[in-house]
Amino acid sequence: MHIETYLGRSDLFTGLGLQSIERIAKQFKSVQVKAGDTVINEGDHGETYYLIATGEATVLKGGGISQRELGRLGPGDGFGEMALVADEPRSATVRAASDMELLCLEREKFIVLMDQEERFAQRILRLLSTRLRQSNQVGTLDLLRAHQGLIISLAELAESRDASTGAHLYRVRDYCTLLAKHMSADPRFKSQVPPEFIEAIYYVSPLHDIGKVAIPDRILHKQGKLTEEEFELIKTHTTIGAHSLDTVLHYCDLEMFRMARDLVVGHHERYDGQGYPVGLKGEDIPLAARIMTIADYYDALRSERVYKAAFSNEQTVSAIREEAGKRFDPAIAEIMLAHTEEFDEVHRQYAELDTPPDKHAQY
Repeated sequence: MHIETYLGRSDLFTGLGLQSIERIAKQFKSVQVKAGDTVINEGDHGETYYLIATGEATVLKGGGISQRELGRLGPGDGFGEMALVADEPRSATVRAASDMELLCLEREKFIVLMDQEERFAQRILRLLSTRLRQSNQVGTLDLLRAHQGLIISLAELAESRDASTGAHLYRVRDYCTLLAKHMSADPRFKSQVPPEFIEAIYYVSPLHDIGKVAIPDRILHKQGKLTEEEFELIKTHTTIGAHSLDTVLHYCDLEMFRMARDLVVGHHERYDGQGYPVGLKGEDIPLAARIMTIADYYDALRSERVYKAAFSNEQTVSAIREEAGKRFDPAIAEIMLAHTEEFDEVHRQYAELDTPPDKHAQY
């Protein structure tokens, strides 16, 4: 039986469409396992995801006389997915209860799929969210660290369709983190920006434009001025992105994902209430979104686009000063304007990079 047929029987791949499944199948390889053989050992490290094509396996926890059976897996069941996104030890042992055929996906092949197959990436996000919700072995920030590569890969699904964005995700991540650090030292924000907030915004800020995956290429790539109808469609990327995070929160209701939703839906709101999608005003706009708004704006002005030249640091500072109290929270703008040389340094560092940033980089 073809690999495509086995993949089509798994919940992870059902409904993806024949062409997508055919492309995905090329990244898998088939292996035969004898009854009694151990596929993975608890505590070992690995880089492979397994999907059972035929046969059954037993999931075991512990060792020696204290080893216990947690359950059984059969055709269509997968295991080992956490190894694709983090160098974490296996959480259980899986042993063949009968002769088995396994379909194997290595981490390097997984990365290819994450970059090329949008719907597959969304399925993986839901699957991992379920696993995180069920797990009580790691804390919130540990989850963020372990899944930074996944978060960046998902964000790049949107950004990769716009060739002008370059290292935008990474620059904005660093601008948000730098600004949050300075805010944490300011009496006006110190209680609102503890160390956990700073680390969380570092990890989730790259998701701010994830809703762009649903915007047609003809609009994203348009070089002329958008029509009113096209601009209204562009604006929906905020609510589409928020809906995606609602799905994550359904499976894994953690503060880091609530922050992600806040900045995804709110980063085009304006302090004066003239933004979108809701028209929130002042401090009704979540703090993470107010930070993202000014970081995203700074990067947009400093970057060259088909319709404009890149602004200098001085020009950008002047524009931000002009928008304080209008587009931006004036207190946050004041803090940023007091440290503009540091933001300029971040911009220059990325401009000098010869290779893409490491999407697995830790805070």
